[in-house]
Amino acid sequence: MTAQPATIGEVFSAGAEEFHNWSPLLWDPVGQATVDASAPVDGERVFDACCGAGASALPAGRAVGPGGLVDAVDLSGALVALGERRARQDGLTNLRFHRHDVTAWAAPDGDYDLVQCALGVFFFPDMDRDAAALTRLLRPGGRLAVTVWEKGALGGWGKAFKGTVETERAWPGSPQSDQLARIDTADGLAAWLESLGLSDPRVVRRELAVPLTATTAWDLAVGSGTRALLNGLSPDAVERVRARFTAALEADGVRDLDVRILTGTAVA
Repeated sequence: MTAQPATIGEVFSAGAEEFHNWSPLLWDPVGQATVDASAPVDGERVFDACCGAGASALPAGRAVGPGGLVDAVDLSGALVALGERRARQDGLTNLRFHRHDVTAWAAPDGDYDLVQCALGVFFFPDMDRDAAALTRLLRPGGRLAVTVWEKGALGGWGKAFKGTVETERAWPGSPQSDQLARIDTADGLAAWLESLGLSDPRVVRRELAVPLTATTAWDLAVGSGTRALLNGLSPDAVERVRARFTAALEADGVRDLDVRILTGTAVA
C-alpha cells in the first residue's frame, strides 16, 4: 500500500492539535531563534512564510512594534486559526494571519523589509523557483531569513519512525528530503542563498535541548509533515506503527530529539 496524496495544508491541519502540543517544546524556540537571526526592528514590515501557529511571526510582531506590520501566511487553516488566537491573546494588533499559498502571495501594501521562513522552504513544490518568488517581495536592501534542519538532526527519532513505518509499507521517496539535502549544511545554505541573487549570506547554527517522551515523540510524528506517511493506513496499522515506534525509541535509548538548526540570512 502506498500513501494517499494530500496537500501539505491538509496534512498539517489534520495534525494541528498535536502540532500545537509541540509549540512550547520546539516550534516556538525555533521561531525565536529565527527571529534572533533575522533581527526585525521597530517599524519594519515582515512577511512570515509558512507561519504555522505563529512561532516566528509572534516574536517578529513584538519586535517591530505598533508601527510595524507582520503578514503571516500558511496553507493550513487550522494552524492559521491557532496563530490568530495567540496573537489576540498577546494583544498583537500589528500581526495579520492569512490562509494562502505563500508561493503565490502578492504584498498588499508594498514591499517588505524582511521575509522569513522557518522550516518551510523544503516543502515548496519547487524550492528554487518558489524561494526566488519570496525574494521579489523584498525592497532593495531587504533581508531573507531561512531556517532549516541541519544534516543529521532528529536522527534517533527519525530512524525509529522510518523503521516502524516500513513494517507496514515501503518508505516513499520524498521531494522535501531531496530539497533539504541541498541546504542542510552551512556552506550549502549560504551557496543556495547566493544562487537566489542575494548577497552577504550568513549562517547561524543552533542546538536546542528537547527531551522526548513516548507521548511527545508520537505527537511530533502525527503533528508534522511525517503524518503524510501514515495516510492510507488502517487505524489498526497506525496503532501498530505507534506501538513499534515507542518500543524502538526505548530500545535505542532515544530520550532527546537532537534539534540542530541552521538559519541563513542574506540581503536583496
